[in-house]
Amino acid sequence: MALWNRNFLIIIAGVAISSIGLWVGIIGNLEFLQRNVESSFLQALILLAGFVVGVFLAPMAGRLIDRSQKKKVLVITSFTRCMAVLFMFVAIWQNSVAWMVVYTLTIGITVTFANPAMQTVIPMIVPKKQLLTANGIHMNIFTAARIIGTALGGLLLVSMTIFSLYFVTFLTYAMLFVATCFLKIEGDEPKPRNSQEKESFVQTFRLLLPTLKEKPMVVNGLLLVVPAFFFLAGFNLMVIEISELQNNPEIKGMLYTVEGISVFIGSYFARRFFSNVKSIRPLLVITLIGSISHLSLYFAGEPLMPFVTFALFGLAMGTLFPIVTTIFQTEVPESLHGRFFSIRGMVENILFQIFMLLTGLFLDTIGFRWMVIVFGCTSLLFVVGIAVKRGRRQPVVVEALSGVRPPLR
Repeated sequence: MALWNRNFLIIIAGVAISSIGLWVGIIGNLEFLQRNVESSFLQALILLAGFVVGVFLAPMAGRLIDRSQKKKVLVITSFTRCMAVLFMFVAIWQNSVAWMVVYTLTIGITVTFANPAMQTVIPMIVPKKQLLTANGIHMNIFTAARIIGTALGGLLLVSMTIFSLYFVTFLTYAMLFVATCFLKIEGDEPKPRNSQEKESFVQTFRLLLPTLKEKPMVVNGLLLVVPAFFFLAGFNLMVIEISELQNNPEIKGMLYTVEGISVFIGSYFARRFFSNVKSIRPLLVITLIGSISHLSLYFAGEPLMPFVTFALFGLAMGTLFPIVTTIFQTEVPESLHGRFFSIRGMVENILFQIFMLLTGLFLDTIGFRWMVIVFGCTSLLFVVGIAVKRGRRQPVVVEALSGVRPPLR
């Protein structure tokens, strides 16, 4: 099975098209909130509404994905995304923040199912030895779509109405739905289920617990991405704040572009230099760079400094995330992929909610500069704490991503 097979091309094309629409819609979300909501804290509450739904649905989504046909899950979620945009049309028509919340909640539900299903499908359609490359390509496509989407969103916002942004989003989601219908995945059959079988969240966690105990690199991967969420959770709010700080609305799209290009470079580094990671130390260094970049936003008032910050952060995350995702896909048993990626998504949603709320609260109280100091230092201490804890133990040996397992010591 080659990497560039029919299914992978469909997945990548679908991600590219829908992600452009997603980011056009995000530009629309930010503009709609700026017009209708003054408080940064309230903006944060609205933006994370979809994440709240994801927290409650994630355990059920994981079980459903593991037991169901993955293609069916992806088809239903892509169709639901199309329907969700209709709520945003109503929000624009009535100038109603409440209808925007309904739109956000619906999108949040689809993401709760679609993202874990996608992470489960990729190992089914590409060779194991090419998973890191596939994950890097997936991330690059999403990043390219973000650059194009934010640029297109900014252009449409200047030349047309906000309704036009969401109409583009609707069209891209419709194209994703059509593309997903053409998937043909071998072995993608629903699992038989005992009618008396019921699985609670606690039981789901107990199923995953042995994997977490036996696979220390899975735990390390989960911990290493936490510092990134301090930055990512407040990404959109910080972009708004920086544009106001420099009195330059055009800087929003420029920052997205710089960060996106850096992600491209980072994913190349991941494939070129980290395809056989055998120590946690390089990953700690990568995470440390991301933490330092957050602290550098203290100087965001300087014309060029935000671009340096977003470039460093994009470089670090573009390198880290494909590696960590590949570790999860290879270390976690395939029968538990749906549950694992759903629970992982739930944990990430909780972190996003907490950090986004704190971002909005700090922006309203202590201000932007003190906020980045608090978050940056906390992130830095988190990384140092992991490094110290690892240093007290015998060096961790990690299964090479090429599939060759070295002996654990």
